Order: sequence, then structure tokens, then C-alpha cells
Amino acid sequence: MNISGCQLEPSAAVHGLVELLRHRKTRRFGCGMEIPAGPLRYRSERAPIPLHREELHHLLFAGVGETGPHLADMQYVSQAGRGDGQGMAIMNFQGRTAPSACAANATKLFLSNDDGLYLVSRVPDVESGCGPDLVQLQAGRMEIPRAMPYMLSFNQWYANRPGTAFLLPVTNVVSVYFNLLLVLLSEDYGYFVVDTDNGNSGCGLDQFRKSRGGHLHDDPTARRMVTLRELDASIAETAIQEQGTICQNMYLMEQALGLGGGIHSVGSGRHLLGLEPAIFPGLGFHFMKSSIPNVRPNPVGIPGVWEAACPPFTESFETSIRSLVQSKFGTNGIYTTSEGRPWSEATIGIPSHDARAIEATIALCDYVFQTYGRFPAHTDAFKSVIAFQAHHVDVGFYDKFYPTTALPEAHRDHLDAWHGHEEWNRPAPHFAMEGETL
Repeated sequence: MNISGCQLEPSAAVHGLVELLRHRKTRRFGCGMEIPAGPLRYRSERAPIPLHREELHHLLFAGVGETGPHLADMQYVSQAGRGDGQGMAIMNFQGRTAPSACAANATKLFLSNDDGLYLVSRVPDVESGCGPDLVQLQAGRMEIPRAMPYMLSFNQWYANRPGTAFLLPVTNVVSVYFNLLLVLLSEDYGYFVVDTDNGNSGCGLDQFRKSRGGHLHDDPTARRMVTLRELDASIAETAIQEQGTICQNMYLMEQALGLGGGIHSVGSGRHLLGLEPAIFPGLGFHFMKSSIPNVRPNPVGIPGVWEAACPPFTESFETSIRSLVQSKFGTNGIYTTSEGRPWSEATIGIPSHDARAIEATIALCDYVFQTYGRFPAHTDAFKSVIAFQAHHVDVGFYDKFYPTTALPEAHRDHLDAWHGHEEWNRPAPHFAMEGETL
């Protein structure tokens, strides 16, 4: 393929992004840390330095900051016989710095630092003059056991240490699940779902089969049949993708600020949410036990703080599904009123989810809960997969073991630029970290 050279000089913005990407590296060793053994054995001579409010605001904005209405430039009306619409899968018009499936904004951040454990409720622009809205869940840092399965072995020496900002994206899978069911079970899509764990049951959708006069394709040759396990896995994977993009955005901001840290696995996400509170309270999620034997409990939310629209926090799935439809097409729905709509006023209306899609969605949800005593059946209502950490790098460690180029100027100059000479020269206290042997 012949690609002609571009004669235009790339903009400063392009140069800046290329530079950030070029130097994007995980820099795990922070002030106050220690690697106790091995070829990189080192003990920091600097005390841990917590992030300032402004540093946190920049990181949080990069991850989940509000950016005004997104464009929602979708095809909302199907062409006759084409089934090419369903743009109303968009759930709201609030844009954020990271993309989200269906614009659900289903992922929230939890922050653990020396001051406490917080749910990040809202993050306005860094130049707005307003700080992030944080809901404090506990005083003091959330202590994660430095043992398997709570924290992976190779992360235990540096993750969630004093002075660090430990950020945990958690996704409400249920909100995306309901919304995608309204699309998949619509007249346009017509997917039929089979439960291979329960004798190939039709998941409560038998009355909607095409073979019985319905609209769902139960003929395998139509290639619109999916198993319940496949459906659970694909929707969960779709929903949690934004965790990665949120963390990558914070990663790039971290690089721009000259901070250390990076992205890593949380180990057991279910324990992090609060599976065994007697051992490790985690984030405090309630795990609902199933009435069906040998079905694992489901993290359904933090009561009164962040709850999934499923039992025990809703009276019925019908209530939850119809409430979702109302949020789009009700009296004050986003598609009913022009307020907040990102495009200029249009004369052509946007069709609501069709009645049979709504009824089929309710039927499938009822079937799953009656059969498995939980929703979803084979994935969790809330999921935690990865973590992000930010901290101040210990320049001495990198100068001892790495070439000078391992630390860009932004990292070398960060403490002077953001914290002043006093912080830079504050020595580490001579005691073991959190009671551990040095």
C-alpha cells in the first residue's frame, strides 16, 4: 500500500499525546516503599507523600469527568425491512471522559487513600472551580489483606501503601443488561435465548418464538439464537470494558502530571466487593444469597448508596424495566423533552422500545430469578476487575537501577513543581511499614 507523506506539521496537541504515549510506563516504586529482596532490593529514604486535592481532581477527571452532552449521533429510526435502527439504546446524554457502552456510565470509581474510603459521585471539569463530589464510606484507608486471594503476590509490596491513591472501578452490569435486552429482544433484532443448563429451556420466551407466531428467531439457521451463558458473558464483557478505558485515561494523566503508579489486577474482585466481610469488609457490597442450592451469592449493591435495580432493592423486574423505559420515553424522558438533547431540535420523533421487546425482557428476567435465585444467572450484578494506583515516585530508586531516561522530566520535577522544596526533602521515618519487618 502506497501512503504519501503528509506535508503538514502535526499540531502541538498531537506532539504532546505522542510524547505521553512514548513515555507511558508503569513506575511502581514510590516514596516510602521497599522491595525487601531480589536484584532490585531497595528501601526508600523518603516519607510517603499523599496526593494533593488538585492532583486527585486531575486524575478523577481523566477517568470519569463530566464533559457535557455527548453527541448521540445514532440512527434512531429503522428503514423498512432493514432492522437497522435501535439508536435509543443510548441511555443518557451525559458525556464523560471515558466511553461507555450505551452511554450507561455504569462504572463508578472508589478511592482509598490515607484519609478514607470514598465513592466518587461526580467529577466536574478541573477548570470549573468545583471539586469532585465524594461520598465517604469509612475513615482511614481500606486495608486489603496482603495475601492470596485478596491481593496477588507480585502486587503486595507496593499496592495500596501509605501515601498512594488507590482507585477501583466497579461496574453495574445490571443496568447495561436490562438496556441491551430491550435491544436484543426487539422486533429489529429478534434474538432467542436458550438455557443449556436447564434442559434447553426457552428462558421464559416461548410465547415469543417465531415458530409460535412471535418475533424471536428460534430457528438456528437464522443465526439469532444464543445461550444464556453466552448472553451473560457477552453483556458483562461489554459493560466492564469501560474499566480499562477509565484506567488508561488516568494512566495518561498520571504521566502528564509526573506521578508514578499504573494498572493491575485486583485479585479476587468478589472479595474486594465484600464477599467475606468477617475477614475483609472490602467496599461493603451486600451479597444476596440464592434460594437455589449450589448457586453462589450475588453482589447487588451498597444499601442506600449504590444499588442494582434487582432484588432485594426492587419490588419486581417489571418495575425496573418499565422505569428504564420511562427514563427514556416517559413524560420527562431524555427522548421526550428537548432539554439536554445534544442536537438541534428535530421534527421526526424517536420511536420507543416496542411493546413485545419490553414484555420479553421482563419474562426473561423473571425466568432467570425464578430458576437461579439471582440476576444475572452466570455473572455478577456488580463487577470489579482492575485497579489503578497513583503515587509519587522515588527518584533515588530509579537513578540507582535504571538509566536516566527511565524518568522523564515531569517525574523528576514533580515534587518541586507541585509540593515545594520542603516535601521533597522530608526523610522517611525509621519504622517498618504497617508493622511489617523491614
